[in-house]
Amino acid sequence: MSAFWLGGTLAPGGHLELTSSSTALLWAAVAALAVFAAALPGRRSPLAAVGELGLLALALAGLVFALSGPVWVEEEGHPEPGRIVALVDASRSMGVVEDGSPRSEQADSALAAVRAELGDVDVYHFGTELAIGAPDAYDLPGTDLEGALDALSERVAGERLAGVVLITDGLDRGLLRKRFLSEEQPTPPRLPGPLTIYQVGSRKDVVDLSVRAIDTGGYAFIRAPFTITADVLGVGFAGRTVNATLSRDGAVVTQQPVKLDAEGRGQVRFEVVPEDAGRFAYTVSVPIYEGDAVPANNVMPVVVKVVRDRIRVLQVAGAPSWDVKFLRRFLKDDPSVQLVSFFILRTREDLHSQYDERELSLIQFPYDRLFSDDLWSFDVVVFQNFDHQPYFDYRDTELLDNLRKYVEGGGALVMLGGDRSFGLGEYQGTPLAEVLPVELVQRETPDERPFQVSLTAEGARHPITRVVSEAAENELWWSRLHTLDGTNVVARAKPDAAVLLAHPTLKDADGQPLPVLAVREVREGRTMALTVDTSWRWSLSEAALGRGNQVYLRFWKNALRWLMKDASTSRVTVETARENYAVGEQVRIVVQARDPGFAPMPGVDVQVIVDNEGKRSTLRGKTSADGDLVLVTEASRPGTHRVAAMVTDGGGQPVGDADTVFAVTTRDPEMDEIAPDEAFLGWLARSSDGVLHGPGEEGPVLRDPGAVRTVHSRTETALWRAPLLILGITVCAGLAWLIRRRGGLR
Repeated sequence: MSAFWLGGTLAPGGHLELTSSSTALLWAAVAALAVFAAALPGRRSPLAAVGELGLLALALAGLVFALSGPVWVEEEGHPEPGRIVALVDASRSMGVVEDGSPRSEQADSALAAVRAELGDVDVYHFGTELAIGAPDAYDLPGTDLEGALDALSERVAGERLAGVVLITDGLDRGLLRKRFLSEEQPTPPRLPGPLTIYQVGSRKDVVDLSVRAIDTGGYAFIRAPFTITADVLGVGFAGRTVNATLSRDGAVVTQQPVKLDAEGRGQVRFEVVPEDAGRFAYTVSVPIYEGDAVPANNVMPVVVKVVRDRIRVLQVAGAPSWDVKFLRRFLKDDPSVQLVSFFILRTREDLHSQYDERELSLIQFPYDRLFSDDLWSFDVVVFQNFDHQPYFDYRDTELLDNLRKYVEGGGALVMLGGDRSFGLGEYQGTPLAEVLPVELVQRETPDERPFQVSLTAEGARHPITRVVSEAAENELWWSRLHTLDGTNVVARAKPDAAVLLAHPTLKDADGQPLPVLAVREVREGRTMALTVDTSWRWSLSEAALGRGNQVYLRFWKNALRWLMKDASTSRVTVETARENYAVGEQVRIVVQARDPGFAPMPGVDVQVIVDNEGKRSTLRGKTSADGDLVLVTEASRPGTHRVAAMVTDGGGQPVGDADTVFAVTTRDPEMDEIAPDEAFLGWLARSSDGVLHGPGEEGPVLRDPGAVRTVHSRTETALWRAPLLILGITVCAGLAWLIRRRGGLR
């Protein structure tokens, strides 16, 4: 009967809790005090006042107590056997087919056997993260075993488990297996209970040939051999010899046999001699045999950046001078330059004279071999105050035409001023004049008056004459340079050339400032003309003012970079954000176009051809106000993709072109290696005092009988709705009202 009046049985070990908020309780108390204060006035006998106010206080106190939401809480705990947790590997490698069935079926069978043995088991599945329940599909893109075990320890929050069951093929892609493979004594993970491992899959049932890794050293040098080393793994191919193929841009370069050892591992080395600088995509592939479990891992692409080891420069000077000395010293001191220099040369008159060979201290100038056989081995040719006729003899047209072809084919030519250069060197009308950036005067009369060069608007933007990055400071540096001692006079700059430095007062044949420094792109090559032979003064004058010789050095360094088509000095560039993509990813292709003076070219037409081993797609667009264009394409097919960008102006005339490469692969990192790692699972079991059951084995689960857990229960009895409390409030309030009414009060 008492349990009814109290709303339930109240155990003596319980405690009282108030469930209402403190704010609500405060307002209830204030309201009760207001009601009590309102009942105080009125004439009545002392006995009646005591009885009325006392009963009213009890009723109000009971009401406030009820509004506070009182509950009687009873808590107790009792021990139960520890839990057993099963972790199931749900990564894609568990879907590999072995002997006609996927590993996932073996995993399901192992989990069913554990449940049959133990009954109630908490099941989780994992890839890179831990999730509740058995896997619906085995398709997760990664495997992090240590991460899953750490997440399990966090979930149980210090509880000792009776057992931990792990169902996996052992192909952990996380740090735990990496430590096992690289360290002599790796640290095992901390486990919340004894470990039982059920290995899924067997190496003897897997057939897979793959390219595991490629090492190129990061970059290569032009015309220097470098090695591409590939690691090959053949599961089921132990002791066999297979062929590995190296391809570049889809074309086969070479093929090498690979002897696999008893573990199916082998290594192949390809030696390659690149002929051009830039980025090149190579692929190493092995054959796809019948029954290959993962054909996608038989090919691996790699992009190699080829750079120039040393720039080969041929410097030919007609006479010794300070300008020759300073330029030769600059080139010799640059470790990236291999210089071949000729000056104080024998003329044909010397050769045809009656002098004895012992009377001549000068070596014979090998002009025939230099400008025929050896010309193409040089990256830059410098003619410094050099008149060709006394040396080239009757073959001058042929040899100068070789220079023209050399430039048009991608070479670089610099002509510097002097009394034996430009028109004074009788180059007008020769094949070499066709590729120069300036038109020559038939009978040149040089101007020998000193002058200060003037930086043009094109020169302010061009990478050759941008000796400092900030535009205003760059103009200041050029304005304070020493005057030069006269200049050769040319007719004009050619229409497709850029004039970077000009004479402050002299005019060309068109009335424009006379070019002093002009550059030009001629088909695949580049040419530069500097009409003075006293640029060395820039070095000394700056040093005299305590500023070193930075303008002179930076000018010639910039000139070499531009002549060598450094990517930062190209008028048209194309690049992708990355070098390697997966199938289905978006590829952003960025094209930039600049005019000869390196100002942005807005609104010009851009055509980009993406060539994937013969399958082409074409993208088109126009550049923005900044001279840029972003095109987006999807990496839909695997293999090497060469991107060729061609820019034309509004009249359809070519501005320039550029190219780059990127590789697309279907390789899934989770499927790079598919042979179960029994050695790793064996170490994991031993290091944690656990047990490993091999493929198909249904051994018992290792359990800790001392692992117990306390199960807590909580019982709440709501006192605010107890009949005794409600009756007490009602009786007290009613009696107080009756006493008040009998005293004549309302």
